[in-house]
Amino acid sequence: MQLIKDASAEKLRGAYYTPPAIASFILHWGINGGQDADILEPSCGDGVFLECMRDENMLFNTVTAIEYDVAEANKARTLGLHDSEVINQDFHRFCLDTDKRFDLVVGNPPFIRYQYYDPAQQKLADEIFSNAKLKRTKLTNAWVTFVVGCTQLLRDNGKMGFVIPSELLMVKYAQQLRKYLAKTFNKINIISFENLVFEEIQQEVLLLLCEKNGTNEHKIEHIEVKDTQGLLTLDPHQLRFPSKDINFHTDKWTYYFLDKMELDLLDKVKKATTISSFANVEVGITTGSNDFFTVPQSVVNMYQLQDYARPMVGRSVQVNSLCFTKRDWKANVASEAKAHLLVFTPDSKENGNEGVKAYLKNGEAADIDKGYKTSIRDQWWVIPSIKLSDALFLRRNNLYPKFVLNEAGAYTTDTMHRVFIKDGVNKKAFVASYYNSLSFAFAEILGRNFGGGCLELMPSEVGGIYLPYREENEKIFDTLDHMLRKKATADEILDYTDEIILHQGMGLTEDEVKLARSIWHKIINRRLTRETLEKPMNKTGKEKEKHMQLNFFDLFGQYELEPITQNFMAREDNVVEYCKKRIHRKQPIDQTKNLLICNVKKDNWEQYLDGSAKIYYTGKKFPTTVALNKLYYFMPYLSGKGIRDLYYIKIARLGYRKEGQKNEDKNDLRLVFEIERIGQLFDNYQKVKLEIWRTFTDTTMEKIVKLIEQQDYKTKHRNNK
Repeated sequence: MQLIKDASAEKLRGAYYTPPAIASFILHWGINGGQDADILEPSCGDGVFLECMRDENMLFNTVTAIEYDVAEANKARTLGLHDSEVINQDFHRFCLDTDKRFDLVVGNPPFIRYQYYDPAQQKLADEIFSNAKLKRTKLTNAWVTFVVGCTQLLRDNGKMGFVIPSELLMVKYAQQLRKYLAKTFNKINIISFENLVFEEIQQEVLLLLCEKNGTNEHKIEHIEVKDTQGLLTLDPHQLRFPSKDINFHTDKWTYYFLDKMELDLLDKVKKATTISSFANVEVGITTGSNDFFTVPQSVVNMYQLQDYARPMVGRSVQVNSLCFTKRDWKANVASEAKAHLLVFTPDSKENGNEGVKAYLKNGEAADIDKGYKTSIRDQWWVIPSIKLSDALFLRRNNLYPKFVLNEAGAYTTDTMHRVFIKDGVNKKAFVASYYNSLSFAFAEILGRNFGGGCLELMPSEVGGIYLPYREENEKIFDTLDHMLRKKATADEILDYTDEIILHQGMGLTEDEVKLARSIWHKIINRRLTRETLEKPMNKTGKEKEKHMQLNFFDLFGQYELEPITQNFMAREDNVVEYCKKRIHRKQPIDQTKNLLICNVKKDNWEQYLDGSAKIYYTGKKFPTTVALNKLYYFMPYLSGKGIRDLYYIKIARLGYRKEGQKNEDKNDLRLVFEIERIGQLFDNYQKVKLEIWRTFTDTTMEKIVKLIEQQDYKTKHRNNK
């Protein structure tokens, strides 16, 4: 197997070895008391599955194990498993060349991207996909190809048991694989884990257990256990027979953990009307730099931008209602929120007033014109796709996605989606109809969650949300708006709306309405609790922080080059002035916010010494103990000097090495923090220990301030002695 230049052996191998308990469970399920199975292990490593078969005296006919790494293949051979053959070969080549067929395939395929393979390697993968009448994309992971290839090597009544990433259930690049598996196999059991079982990579995995039986049935079951010990509660010989029909057209498999009665209710309504039946959903306006193009009233006045300022709303806290009114917008203006979108015309730079010219000149001085989006425009200051929408749907949410009528005629950035309601649809009834348990449940099913339990929906996913629209629902609009403004809980809102929308309006029984609510509770609780599991304790009983290695290619698959988080919208939150002696008192510092301290190479010192730095690029790897969307402050660490200056993280996104330059490398993804200097936090540089991989530390403002104070105290105490 060939590597592209600079790829590490770890990237190639995806070498995360299977816990023996998992290997044993899969083998017992697959063999199921038989003794004549021909077994294939397509990526055997040093032989965890082989060792398990040997130690537990399992019966079989033959075992064929494939391993491309010479040293690992030799380790596997030394196990001395009878009637086995370990072949030192690339699985892709083996898959295409062999005429052997197998009763059982087991294994833990490598979790690596094909960007780390050379063109010849990718060509082999393309051929495997082509044989299955599938197409491989640039985001396809190696494990997908292993699953597709091994499926082709099974006999008519064969079984396949794999350890694979849980992304199978939801990521877009695995969509065609889900459909392929659903049509190929008659029974699919998925076993997922509440806790991590591969702690070294912080990767959620599941067991994919597939079986052919020659029938026309296509069933699926999703079982969840706490951890590998939870497998002991399951009998691999008598796994629950799948009872849920696979929907070949379902985009995701995230909701099959629901029971049959719950799925039947969802199936009952899923063919009814959706948001897209009544409206078109588009992403909000992509400015290229929200911090530049969205401004408060004071900036409008300072630069005489009145002719170019349009009403806008861009923060969830600004729309705590069912209807965003002109009064709401004026309140935002009065509070100095960023309530204006600057819509410049092509001739603004030459023919605008002096204030406009100065503002655009300042933008160029800050390199706004060199941004990823702005640099590809004919006039960098001209924002495309300036359209007003009838309603707004928040892109990222916590408890539930907000849907708001845009009565104020406000524009919005890509923090919200624009909803354009079709002619003849009652707008108030349309928006009010969304606030019910079933619509909330479908939002959870169609969306995806990431760090911190945040739920994100893209426009196509919003369009697929079930919507029980009736014109009569206009009657509840004002009451619902009042409840939202008074910060009623989600359950208080649903207690009111479910009765009117689902029971009276749609004719669901009271039991079905209760079931709808329980479905939403089950899904949302699963999303939120999976992000707050207790961390393991070390031997001293103290909590042990574990870093998570972010996979840039996975992030690219979700966001491409769009912002992963945009904290500039959060700067208007209430903050606390920290009035310690060492802190500049005029700076409002929120002690609870997360802080990232990063080492800065010496050749980049100048921009941090003079405070002009706008961008910080990470290295190729970025482990963290804090969810990416929760990082807030940034402090550069100058080697030999320490930390002093505090910056604000405006945007976290993905970018390329040497981004925007002629030698830009689009195969070299980096995490990019767009930053803004707040000021000097300490009088002098303070040395701190960079803990994670000796390149950075993520902590909180409270902890770092306390640490510096303790260091000052110790220094003073020593000097007094």
